[in-house]
Amino acid sequence: MNIGAPSLDHILIVDDEPLICNLVAKVAQREGYTPKIYHNPLEALASADVDSAKLAFIDIRMPEMDGLALSENLKQRNSLLEIVIMTGYGAFENAVQAIKLGAYDYLRKPFKISEISLCLRRFEKREALRKKIREADQRYLRLVQNIPLVIFVLKRDYSLDYINNTVETTLGYKPLEAVNKPGWFLERVHEEDRSEIRSHFEAIFNHGAPAFSMECRFTHRQGNTLHAIVKSLPSAVGAPAREVGRIDGIIIDISERVFLEKAVVQKEKLKTLGAISAEVAHEIRNPLMSIGGFARRLQKRYPDLAECGIIVRETKRLERMLERIRNYLRPVEPVNQDICARDILADCLALLEPEIERKGISCKLDADEETTPVRADPGMLEQVFINLIRNAVNDMDRTRDLLIKTQENANNVDIIFENYVRRARKVADPEIMFLPFDEGGHSIGLPLCYRLVKNMGGVLTFRQQDRKMVFTISFPKRAAALVRNGPDRDVGDHSAL
Repeated sequence: MNIGAPSLDHILIVDDEPLICNLVAKVAQREGYTPKIYHNPLEALASADVDSAKLAFIDIRMPEMDGLALSENLKQRNSLLEIVIMTGYGAFENAVQAIKLGAYDYLRKPFKISEISLCLRRFEKREALRKKIREADQRYLRLVQNIPLVIFVLKRDYSLDYINNTVETTLGYKPLEAVNKPGWFLERVHEEDRSEIRSHFEAIFNHGAPAFSMECRFTHRQGNTLHAIVKSLPSAVGAPAREVGRIDGIIIDISERVFLEKAVVQKEKLKTLGAISAEVAHEIRNPLMSIGGFARRLQKRYPDLAECGIIVRETKRLERMLERIRNYLRPVEPVNQDICARDILADCLALLEPEIERKGISCKLDADEETTPVRADPGMLEQVFINLIRNAVNDMDRTRDLLIKTQENANNVDIIFENYVRRARKVADPEIMFLPFDEGGHSIGLPLCYRLVKNMGGVLTFRQQDRKMVFTISFPKRAAALVRNGPDRDVGDHSAL
């Protein structure tokens, strides 16, 4: 039977003695609980109230089913149910056994009202403690799952025992796609860094080596490169090496930092180049004009004198170099706006289609229409794309495709140009390609692309893998782009030229 009005929590009272049930029920009701009384243990077990009850007072000796068996069955249905055993003097040993099986308290008959109240107080304190533990667990879980670090537990087969939700925003995989798949972790590490990071992990697994921190690269699900720091966390103090079966660690995404460092380096290079070039060009120009003028006058007077021809030819070469420097340093004012890189690429390929077909080149554009817009000047970006496409077409293997693709991560949008050259040739110093002084080989196109991309707030980089040449333009997604207030005046304003 139900006694009293409904309350916040209800409790079960199971005893074949009505007086005991009523006494416990009245005290519980006075303390703010809603009691449910059962004289038959089987009826109590069949009741739907078991699933929502938080506390049960159960007599140790009852017909049809004793209190120990009832307690065990109730706990199977509701693992959060707390049980108080009520026992007479002769059944004290059974009460101890019940506590070992999961009951948290007991009352020895005959008991006083104050003992019932004290038992309820202990239950409330226990509930308050459990609530605090649950809240702490939830806070910890939310923190671990949403902290902007990838937290992982690595097993010996390089599968993951655990990884938090941040892996989805960092590497593009859901936690369920990553956990318990042998070799998954190493497969995500960039191939050039894989052996080094494996050696660090093997040292911990096999020899209990100290924790390490290493900067390396990962490959995002979409194929772009992620720069990160991998740190292993110290294992249990004094644990033997053979017991190191798992490694706790974190991955810190530093892609934005690497991007900004590259942008700063490019800015300083261009600033230094501008200062040196302006001074050199200014100092050379006047004597060069005098030398060239006198050499041409001598050549008219002595047309058969070979030395005059050499002087005139070399003077013209120096004049062309000065012109290259002047064109490179000419001020450029970008008007940045949000634009779709894919649309600009498609327009450039359509414009260059006759030239590409004439040279027998196949071009493949792999750019998602949903790629985040980049902040750039449309005209400048088109000029950069055309120069990079022409640079690739002029020297590439015609049996391979020119691949142009877009990729993005949490910080950047990348536009990547990949092509294979006809013969393997190692570019000894890639930085030289972006300087305007090389008259032979590369045109002014690459140095100009380098500068225009930098002025728009991006970074142009180059890497080589055997015959594969890769140029990557990276633009920051966020408003924290390095150059937001127009071009770099330190480089562009050299009116002396």
